[in-house]
Amino acid sequence: MYRIIYLSIIGLLFFSQIGFGQILDDISKDNQNMLTYIEYDMVIITPVTFSESVQPLVEHKNNHDIVTFVKTIDEIYSEYEGNDNAEKIKYFIKDSIESYNIKYVLLLGGRIGQTFRWHIPFRYSNVFDGFMHYKFLSDLYFADIYDINYDFEDWDSNDNQIYSEWNDDALEDVVDLMPDVALGRLPCRNDKEVQEIVEKIISYETNSYGKEWLNNILFVGGDTNPGVGDPFPFEGEIDCRYTKLLLNEYDVTELYVSEVTLTDHNDFISSFNNGNKFVLFHGHGLQNGLFTHNSNGEQITVFDLKYMNEINNMDKYPINVVGCCLTTEFDVGVLNFLKIFENLKQHRWFRNMKYECVSESLSWQMVKKTDGGSIAHIGSSSTAWGADGDEDDDGIPDSIQMGYTTGLCYEFFNIISEGELDILGDVYVETLSRVINDQNPYNDVVQVKCIQEFQMIGDPSLKIGGYP
Repeated sequence: MYRIIYLSIIGLLFFSQIGFGQILDDISKDNQNMLTYIEYDMVIITPVTFSESVQPLVEHKNNHDIVTFVKTIDEIYSEYEGNDNAEKIKYFIKDSIESYNIKYVLLLGGRIGQTFRWHIPFRYSNVFDGFMHYKFLSDLYFADIYDINYDFEDWDSNDNQIYSEWNDDALEDVVDLMPDVALGRLPCRNDKEVQEIVEKIISYETNSYGKEWLNNILFVGGDTNPGVGDPFPFEGEIDCRYTKLLLNEYDVTELYVSEVTLTDHNDFISSFNNGNKFVLFHGHGLQNGLFTHNSNGEQITVFDLKYMNEINNMDKYPINVVGCCLTTEFDVGVLNFLKIFENLKQHRWFRNMKYECVSESLSWQMVKKTDGGSIAHIGSSSTAWGADGDEDDDGIPDSIQMGYTTGLCYEFFNIISEGELDILGDVYVETLSRVINDQNPYNDVVQVKCIQEFQMIGDPSLKIGGYP
C-alpha cells in the first residue's frame, strides 16, 4: 500500500492556618538568604527590566503552594559559564534541579520589540526533515538537561556548536530528548505585555474554577491534504473524532468541513467565543493563521490574525492544542525579510517568507490578548507531520498511533482523560515522555523533529481549570 507522511522548600508546611505562600511573604528582604534552604517548585527566568512586573505572579504562585522565585538573566550570565548565553541558562536550570528540586521553569521574555535582539535567548535545532525549515526554535533544549548517562545534555555531541544536528539521514548529534523539567515560555516583548499576561494568568487561576464553560471542548478539522488518506480522507476530522472518544465527560463541539459545520472563520470564532476548556485543531497552520480544505481541494480559512478583534471570550480562556505547522514560531518580526538570503540557504521557501514577517506569532497573540484569546498554546514551531491512512488495517488511523505531531496531540488528551494530572506542565511533559518511550524516535528524523518543535507558550505551572 502506498503511504505518505503529510504536513500538517521544604515539602508542605502548615502552622495553624498559615499557608506556605504567606510564610514566604513574611520573609524580609534582608533575610533573602534564608530562601536557599527552601525547596522550590518553579523558577521564573527573566531580564531585570521585567522583574518588578512579575512579582504579583510570584506572590500568587506562592499563595497556592507553587513555591516560586525569580532569577534574572543578568545574574545567570555573571554566575555561570557556557558556550553562549543559552547554555549558561541551561546550566542554571541544571543547578536549580539539583539544588532546589525545581519542577517548572518559565522563560519570561522573547524578542525585544521588532529588533533582532532578545530578552531571553533561544536555541535553534538543526534537524532537517528533507522538506523545509532547516533550523527551527526548540525550547525543549532548555528542558532536556541530562543525557542517558545523567551527564549534562548539550545537544552538541560532536562539539561543533551546531545543536541537534541531523542532515541527509545522518544523525550528527546524539540527543536525549526527554524533558527533565516542565518548561514553558511567555515571549513578552515589553513590560506592558508582562503586566497583562501576569494579570491574565492570575485571573484564570482565581476565577475559572467551577464555571460552566469548563465543560466545553472545541474540536476543529477538515481535509488536511485533499486526494489522499484513504480510508480516512478527512485527516483533520478523523484525528479529532478519535480524540473525542477519550472525553465522554465533556460537551464537545465539533466543527467539520464534511458536515458543513465549518465553512469559514465565522464558525470557528463563534464557537471559540462561547468559552472552552480546550480547543483542538488539526490541519494546516502558518505564523498568522489556521486553514484546512474541503473535498474539492478548496482552502477553508479557520482563523487569521486579521480577525483577532472578533475574539471576545473574556474570562473564558482555553488551552489551545494545534496539530499544524508554525504557530509557535515566536522569532517572527516585521523585519524578517532582511534575512531572506539566510533563510533560503536554510531551505526556507520564498512563499513562506511573507508569513514570517508578521509582527508576532498566532500563539503569542492569542495568549497575550487581554480581552479574550487563550491562556496557553501548544503547537509546532516548524513543519508539523502526521502519518496517513491505516497501513496495519486495524481500523484506527495511523496518525493516532504513530506519534508525530498528530500523535502528540492525541496523547495530550489521553492524559487529560485519565484525570490524574491537572498542572499544564505535568501534562505536557508526560505527553512528550510517552511518545518518546512508545515511538523510539532516535532513528526517525521526522519523529525527532516533531518532538523538538512541539512547544508550550504558557505558564508550565498553570492549574488547569483554576483553583477552588
